[in-house]
Amino acid sequence: MTLAPQPNERILDMAAAPGGKTSYIAQLMKNTGVLVANDLKKERLKSLNANIHRLGVTNVVTSCNDGRKLPKMFTKFDRCLLDAPCSGLGVISRDPAIKVQKTQKDVNRLSHLQKELILAAIDCVDAQSKTGGYIVYSTCSVSIEENEWVIEYALRNRYVKLVETGLEVGEPGITKQRSKRFHPSIKLCKRIYPHMHNMDGFFVCKLRKFADGVKSAESISNALDEEKARSEQKSKKKVENAKKKEKRNKRKKKINDLKAEKKAERK
Repeated sequence: MTLAPQPNERILDMAAAPGGKTSYIAQLMKNTGVLVANDLKKERLKSLNANIHRLGVTNVVTSCNDGRKLPKMFTKFDRCLLDAPCSGLGVISRDPAIKVQKTQKDVNRLSHLQKELILAAIDCVDAQSKTGGYIVYSTCSVSIEENEWVIEYALRNRYVKLVETGLEVGEPGITKQRSKRFHPSIKLCKRIYPHMHNMDGFFVCKLRKFADGVKSAESISNALDEEKARSEQKSKKKVENAKKKEKRNKRKKKINDLKAEKKAERK
């Protein structure tokens, strides 16, 4: 629901297995466009492929790659879903073993991985997309290190902003923890708690990419920065289009000159 995929779009599901999310996205896309379903582990792709074939999905391309390396292979997606690998602290009610299996060290390690993955997800999306330019980030954890910290990091390092998730259920994201302060827009994130919503613990947010590239210095963009980045992007695109047009004209001129020479030789 938060991703809101549209027919004929190019969409990336960065951590797709076992295929429940992928098949539902394909259904919302009405089996049109292209949906790339990626997962790191080859053995998990078996269930993904099985679900795709079982449900008659025809617009999915499966991929087995490290999500952090995807921007070197795939770009220009309209939307991206990153259901990131996490500690699973939100599903302790279903799996109490997590309480003794996971430590703070695991949370910190996963937080670092999630930061790398969210930057890769943003880099895969096209800021100039006419219908999209959205990234949805979610985890089944309630720890701040795996959620708000990761989003704050993305806001500081890429040209993105938070937008409404479109979900009615859930509490706003946390904007302060002890001495740590997060950007006020993090309130737009949604936190789902087992004891409040009678569901598994969950975190979800929706980012809108407004310009391509990497920020030269860590800072959260305001409205002025956004406008500046967009205008720079437009002027850069104009220059690129002008260069392409000049190349095409030179090529045409060369072809016309060759044709004229051949005609002259025949005479």
